Amino acid sequence: MITIPECTGPALSFTEAQRVQRYQNRLIRALAARDQRQLRRTKQYVLAAAYQPRRRGLSPALRNALRQLSWHMSAMLLTRDRSR
Repeated sequence: MITIPECTGPALSFTEAQRVQRYQNRLIRALAARDQRQLRRTKQYVLAAAYQPRRRGLSPALRNALRQLSWHMSAMLLTRDRSR
Protein backbone atom coordinates (compact mmCIF):
# COMPACT_ATOMS: atom_id res chain seq x y z
CA MET A 1 0.00 0.00 0.00
CA ILE A 2 1.21 3.46 -0.85
CA THR A 3 1.41 5.92 1.99
CA ILE A 4 1.15 9.60 1.33
CA PRO A 5 3.59 11.52 3.52
CA GLU A 6 2.12 14.04 5.87
CA CYS A 7 2.40 17.60 4.70
CA THR A 8 1.96 20.89 6.39
CA GLY A 9 -1.07 22.88 5.40
CA PRO A 10 -4.79 22.28 5.36
CA ALA A 11 -6.05 18.77 6.00
CA LEU A 12 -8.19 16.71 3.65
CA SER A 13 -11.88 16.45 4.34
CA PHE A 14 -13.32 12.97 4.80
CA THR A 15 -14.80 13.04 1.28
CA GLU A 16 -11.49 14.13 -0.23
CA ALA A 17 -9.59 11.42 1.64
CA GLN A 18 -12.06 8.85 0.31
CA ARG A 19 -11.48 10.11 -3.23
CA VAL A 20 -7.72 9.73 -2.92
CA GLN A 21 -8.19 6.28 -1.39
CA ARG A 22 -10.44 5.19 -4.28
CA TYR A 23 -7.77 6.20 -6.80
CA GLN A 24 -5.11 4.39 -4.80
CA ASN A 25 -7.28 1.25 -4.58
CA ARG A 26 -7.87 1.30 -8.34
CA LEU A 27 -4.13 1.53 -8.95
CA ILE A 28 -3.42 -1.38 -6.60
CA ARG A 29 -6.16 -3.54 -8.17
CA ALA A 30 -4.79 -2.86 -11.67
CA LEU A 31 -1.31 -3.86 -10.52
CA ALA A 32 -2.58 -7.01 -8.81
CA ALA A 33 -4.54 -8.00 -11.91
CA ARG A 34 -1.58 -7.11 -14.15
CA ASP A 35 -3.96 -5.02 -16.25
CA GLN A 36 -1.87 -2.50 -18.16
CA ARG A 37 -4.86 -0.82 -19.76
CA GLN A 38 -6.60 -0.19 -16.43
CA LEU A 39 -3.35 0.95 -14.80
CA ARG A 40 -2.71 3.45 -17.58
CA ARG A 41 -6.33 4.67 -17.47
CA THR A 42 -6.26 5.16 -13.70
CA LYS A 43 -2.95 6.98 -13.86
CA GLN A 44 -4.46 9.37 -16.40
CA TYR A 45 -7.47 10.00 -14.13
CA VAL A 46 -5.19 10.82 -11.21
CA LEU A 47 -3.01 13.12 -13.31
CA ALA A 48 -6.04 14.92 -14.74
CA ALA A 49 -7.53 15.39 -11.27
CA ALA A 50 -4.23 16.54 -9.75
CA TYR A 51 -3.28 19.03 -12.43
CA GLN A 52 -6.61 20.38 -13.67
CA PRO A 53 -7.03 24.16 -13.61
CA ARG A 54 -7.83 25.73 -10.26
CA ARG A 55 -11.24 26.89 -11.43
CA ARG A 56 -12.51 23.33 -11.09
CA GLY A 57 -12.90 23.79 -7.33
CA LEU A 58 -10.36 21.36 -5.85
CA SER A 59 -9.05 22.27 -2.44
CA PRO A 60 -5.29 22.82 -2.09
CA ALA A 61 -5.11 19.82 0.24
CA LEU A 62 -6.75 17.51 -2.30
CA ARG A 63 -4.57 18.80 -5.13
CA ASN A 64 -1.49 18.19 -2.99
CA ALA A 65 -2.58 14.65 -2.04
CA LEU A 66 -3.30 13.78 -5.68
CA ARG A 67 0.05 15.20 -6.76
CA GLN A 68 1.78 13.10 -4.09
CA LEU A 69 -0.10 10.04 -5.31
CA SER A 70 0.92 10.82 -8.90
CA TRP A 71 4.58 10.86 -7.86
CA HIS A 72 4.22 7.56 -6.03
CA MET A 73 2.40 5.95 -8.93
CA SER A 74 5.03 7.04 -11.44
CA ALA A 75 7.04 3.98 -10.39
CA MET A 76 4.10 1.63 -11.00
CA LEU A 77 4.84 -0.20 -14.19
CA LEU A 78 3.83 -3.60 -15.39
CA THR A 79 6.43 -5.48 -17.35
CA ARG A 80 5.29 -6.39 -20.82
CA ASP A 81 4.89 -10.06 -21.48
CA ARG A 82 7.24 -10.59 -24.40
CA SER A 83 5.89 -14.09 -25.10
CA ARG A 84 2.70 -12.73 -26.69
